[in-house]
Amino acid sequence: MNPTIAPAVEAPIKDYRAPLRFWHWASALLISLQLITILFQKVIVKSKSAVTELQSSGKAVSVPQARELAHIISERIWAWHIYFGWALVALWVFRLGLQLTGPSELHFSARLMEILRRYRLAPPADKGKAGKILFAKTTYALFYIFITLMVATGLIMIYEDVSWLKSFQDLAKEVHEFTMYLIIGFIVLHVVGVVWAETKEDHGLVSRMVGGEAPKAKA
Repeated sequence: MNPTIAPAVEAPIKDYRAPLRFWHWASALLISLQLITILFQKVIVKSKSAVTELQSSGKAVSVPQARELAHIISERIWAWHIYFGWALVALWVFRLGLQLTGPSELHFSARLMEILRRYRLAPPADKGKAGKILFAKTTYALFYIFITLMVATGLIMIYEDVSWLKSFQDLAKEVHEFTMYLIIGFIVLHVVGVVWAETKEDHGLVSRMVGGEAPKAKA
C-alpha cells in the first residue's frame, strides 16, 4: 500500500457508536413528526375544506367561524412544527459536535475520504462494490447538507421580525419547502438501500444501528 496515500490510521467505513445511533433514530423520529405536521397543514387542515365539511355536517356554523376554527387548529399544528424544529436544531448541533470531537478517524469527513481512497485504489473487479459504498456515503453527505439548509432556513422563518432577515423570508420559505422534498427523496432512497443491503450484502445492518456493533475478538 502506498504510504503517501494511506492515512496513518485507517478510517472505518461505518460508525455504530451509541451517540451516532441516538442521533440517527432521534433525527428519524423528529423528521417524521415534522412531515406529519406538514401533512396536517397542507392536506387535512384547510380553511376552505373545513368550511365545506362543517356546513355539510348540518351544524350551525358560519363561514367566519369555520375559518377561525381552521385557523386556530393550523396555528397549533404550526407551533408543534416549530417545537420539533428546535429539537432538530439541537440534534444538528449535537451531530456537529460529534464531527468536531472524538477520534479523527471516526469523523464523517475522514470516513468519506477513506471510502473515496478505497474506490480509487480498488481493482477493476471490486470497482462496482466500492462505487456502491461511495454512492451511499455521498448521499449521506447530501443529507447533512439538506438538514443544514432546513435548520438555517427554518431559523430565518422563525425570526421573521428581525429587520435584517425580513428580506430573506421569501427565499428562505422557498428553499425550506424545496429541501423538504429532497429530504423525502433521500428517506425513500435510504429505506430502499437499507432493505436491499439487509437482504443482499449486509445482513444485520439494522440490528447494528439499533444495538451497536459487537466487539471484535482479539487475535
